[in-house]
Amino acid sequence: MGALAGQVALITGGGRGIGAETAKQLAQLGATVALVARTREQLEATAQQIRAAGGRAYWFVADVSDEGAMREAVHGTLAITGNIDILVNNAGFIQAVGPIENSDPAEWWRTVEGNLKGLYLTTRLVLPTMLEQGHGQIVNVLSIAGARAFSGLSAYSCAKAAGLMFTRILAKEVRKRGIRVMAILPGAVDTAIWGTGEGVPDREKMIRPSSVAQLIAQMLTTPPDATVDELWVLPREGVL
Repeated sequence: MGALAGQVALITGGGRGIGAETAKQLAQLGATVALVARTREQLEATAQQIRAAGGRAYWFVADVSDEGAMREAVHGTLAITGNIDILVNNAGFIQAVGPIENSDPAEWWRTVEGNLKGLYLTTRLVLPTMLEQGHGQIVNVLSIAGARAFSGLSAYSCAKAAGLMFTRILAKEVRKRGIRVMAILPGAVDTAIWGTGEGVPDREKMIRPSSVAQLIAQMLTTPPDATVDELWVLPREGVL
C-alpha cells in the first residue's frame, strides 16, 4: 500500500511539466489522480502513462481561469471518485515579459489574472469538500519570482507574490479545521513555460520537473503532526 492509497489528488496544469510529473509520482504512491489542463492530447498522454504503470488517472479539459469549466472538472472528479483529498494548484504561464515602461496593460493584466484567478477559483471550488470531509492538503506551486525581484517579470512576479500571500492567509484560516496548505517556490525549472526566445537560462542547469514533483510528494506525505508551510527550491548554482 502506498502512502497515499485511497486518496484522490486533483492537479491543475497536469498535462505536462511539473504537473504531469507530480501526477505520476502521486499515482505511484497510491493516489487516484484527476488531471486538469487546456490541451486534451497532453492530458490523454499523461493519463495513459499513469495507467500503463498501474495507476488510476482521469482528466478534464479546462482553463483554470474559467469558473464554469473548473466547476465541471471539480464536480466531475467528485462524481467519479466521491472525494478530493489533495489539490495541487500548478497551472501557470509567463506572457507579459519586459520592462514596465514598455508593457501592454491588457497583456500585463491577462498574465496576472491567468496565474492568480485560477489559483483562487480552483481552491474555492475544492475547499468546501475538504472542509466537509474534515481533512485535505493543498499545495500551491508558485515561483521564486514571487519572493525575489526579477527585471522584466513584473506581471508574473506580482501574480506569484499574491499567490504566496493567498497561501498564507488560507493556511491561517483552515489549518485548525484539518486542512494543510503549503507553497513550493521553485527557481528555474526546465519546462515549456520558458519558450524558445532569447535570454532563456541554460536548461542544463535548471531543476528537472521530476525533482520538484518529488519534493511535492514529500510535502504531501509529511507526518500528520507537522507541515511544510513554504519550501524554496533553487538550482544547485542558485538563481540562474
